[in-house]
Amino acid sequence: METEETRALVKKYYDVLPSGDKTAIAALLTDDCEWLPPPAAPLEPITGGDAVAEMFSGALVKDTFDLSQPFNLEIRSMIVDCNTAVVQQRLTATAKNGNAYDNQYCWVYECRDGKIARMEEYADTLLAGRVMGWDLG
Repeated sequence: METEETRALVKKYYDVLPSGDKTAIAALLTDDCEWLPPPAAPLEPITGGDAVAEMFSGALVKDTFDLSQPFNLEIRSMIVDCNTAVVQQRLTATAKNGNAYDNQYCWVYECRDGKIARMEEYADTLLAGRVMGWDLG
């Protein structure tokens, strides 16, 4: 894919994401899309556009955060080259346990045939684990 095509696709994904519209999210993902969570997070990778869309349409967010409280996803920067986009973002919210959550993320998107084919997530998992109450062993 060309750089500007990739940029427009990833921007559209971020525009659709807050709606929680599973069908609209899935339409932006390949059938074999992969989501890879941070390696230290207690989460398993997910494969399949519908499964990834299901998770990002609300399941993960609803299970993790208190959505009656303010929730903000801020795109800090986006760097795109050909079929790859790297997005630096900040997420502020309230965890289900009431703890304040403020974390920085880096997402790497690989795109193919006008859709997102791979999503790699990087975040401060130590901070997330402490806020969420994960067993960090």
